Amino acid sequence: MKTTNKENYWSQFVANYEEKQSFVSGKEVLASVKEEIGRERNLNKVLELGCGTGLFTAGIKDRATEVLATDFSEEMIEAAIKTRGTLENVRFKKANALDLTYKRESFDTVFMANLIHIIGDSKKVIEESHKVLKPGGTIIITSFAINEMSFFNKIKIAFRYMKAFGKPSEEATREKTTRQQIENLLNSLGFSINKNLVLGRKEKSFYITAEKK
Repeated sequence: MKTTNKENYWSQFVANYEEKQSFVSGKEVLASVKEEIGRERNLNKVLELGCGTGLFTAGIKDRATEVLATDFSEEMIEAAIKTRGTLENVRFKKANALDLTYKRESFDTVFMANLIHIIGDSKKVIEESHKVLKPGGTIIITSFAINEMSFFNKIKIAFRYMKAFGKPSEEATREKTTRQQIENLLNSLGFSINKNLVLGRKEKSFYITAEKK
């Protein structure tokens, strides 16, 4: 299968992807996200989008009956299998979050972490998530809460990102995602917000859960 520019962009960071994620996001906010995941219950059959090398997959697995963890990058999936391929009830597979080929209403939960701000089409990925979720199913979205940060910390995050990943991908600069924007999209696309949090003190992430109506 021919690789795309988007896939090549993220595949180049496989070797130390999690260290780069920790450097950009901040260890404290990553720990807060993992702690919030730990509060979830009965996620049942989960589709994870943009799993990368599986940074959050183990935490999700402990709240689910099974997890299909997916990423657009073949190299990311290979790295995830190498480091976390023995996780019980977890499968790693390449998939395009903007064009999901799974059966309609086949998952209880869709989870995505640090994906919505780089996908380039947040509306489409939420629509695709809605399509594969069962009625009453849950979508969980967590990502940078840039608008919730001070000006100084916005600059610091931007500097860290450039140092870790260089020039952002074309998709990452296509739209500016905010907590309010994602909340509005979810409400307009057939979801009901259950939880809408800002996590972290300096570096911040939003953590939103919503139910498919």
